[in-house]
Amino acid sequence: MKRLLIFFIIMLTVACQGEPGGVSSGAATPTPLPTPIVPEKPLYTVEEGTVVNALLFNGRVSPVVEEQLAFGREGTVKTVYAAQGDMVQAGDLLAELDITELERAVQEAEISLQTAEFNLEKARLEHTEELIKAEIAIQKEALTAQKAALEHSSASPITAKQLELQNVQNGVASAATAYQQALNDGNADQGYVDGLARNLEQAEQQLFAAEAAYNDAVRAQGAVGVDAQIKELDQILAEIAYEKMLQGIEPSYATEVSKAQSALEEAQGKLSNAKLVAPFDGRVLSISIKRGSTVQAFKEVIVIAQMDALELTANLNATDLEKLSIDQSADIRLRNRPEETLTGSIRTLPYPYGGGSGSGGDDENKEKVARIDIDQDVELKLGELAEVTITLEEKEGVLWLPPAAIRRFQGRRFVVVQDGVAQRRVDVRIGIESEDRVEILEGLEAGQVVIGE
Repeated sequence: MKRLLIFFIIMLTVACQGEPGGVSSGAATPTPLPTPIVPEKPLYTVEEGTVVNALLFNGRVSPVVEEQLAFGREGTVKTVYAAQGDMVQAGDLLAELDITELERAVQEAEISLQTAEFNLEKARLEHTEELIKAEIAIQKEALTAQKAALEHSSASPITAKQLELQNVQNGVASAATAYQQALNDGNADQGYVDGLARNLEQAEQQLFAAEAAYNDAVRAQGAVGVDAQIKELDQILAEIAYEKMLQGIEPSYATEVSKAQSALEEAQGKLSNAKLVAPFDGRVLSISIKRGSTVQAFKEVIVIAQMDALELTANLNATDLEKLSIDQSADIRLRNRPEETLTGSIRTLPYPYGGGSGSGGDDENKEKVARIDIDQDVELKLGELAEVTITLEEKEGVLWLPPAAIRRFQGRRFVVVQDGVAQRRVDVRIGIESEDRVEILEGLEAGQVVIGE
């Protein structure tokens, strides 16, 4: 049975073959080629109407006031006190690094400052005491000088001693004359002569004493002069000391206080750099750290925003930003509430599109986003999406064609006009361009038919 089946297949194959070379003895019927289908080109009619050039983009409801918080130093997070979504108040501690060493440094700086301030106050008290003593010393020297002047304003002791010496000298001379006369008188009683001799001897003794007293007075007068000079020098020294006291205390005490104060401020600054504090009342939008995290200095870790004022923000490219300006009107449609049509205006644009003088942007909009105020008092939800339409240009009663009808070649703009059965190229000058309409300024008339590509 198997052999029979093989034989039948062979015979069938031979019967199906044509002449040698594989050409059938019968004439083959050629298969006709299909006629190519020529696609019809679209036709457009020049119409008259309104052309609007508008910029459409998506925005998101964002806070008007938002701040990114970062530690001012690197370190390890010790504690995180807030979580995403928390409402916080200004001054609340949100997170801090391991600040054990920083706190110790602040304490040491505080002690150093207290010590320096104590030394300064002590120096001030001692200076006040010395100043008072200097004032008293000047007053004492002045009183001493006044006393000496009063004592020497009367008759000089030398003059008195000199007068006394002269009197004694006169007495000696008188006693000597009387004794000599008695000696020359031969009739004088011897007892009388002896008495005159004793008087002369006493007068001479008085003269010796008077001379000694006078000499002492002369020497004393010289000592008084020396003492006066010494007193004068003492008064000068007292005045110098007083003037020195008036100059104040040693500046080193105040310098030490200033150094200690600077050291404390530096330590406190380092401590504050290790803490994140809420700058205002608001909500924590995001937080990217936890206990034990290692953070870098000035890298954003927490974002906080005020929730009492919301607006729309949109990230736009440079081409779109160039078309916008501050206070430009906007039509707004919330994505989850399409039935509500809102209006607003552009509040800020990033530098240089929104003005400003710094290369990093103006102070109100350092981000590369457009910020849009909403005119209506409507309840917004943070993160809500919205479609924003900005009308850039609008003209009514103008000729227009769809953009697909306009052809371009080597800087030329032209259209192909259907003129009966003929076609001809016509150069056109266009005005406003939008996604669906192009204003025709020159080259066409209403009702003309244009062939698209």
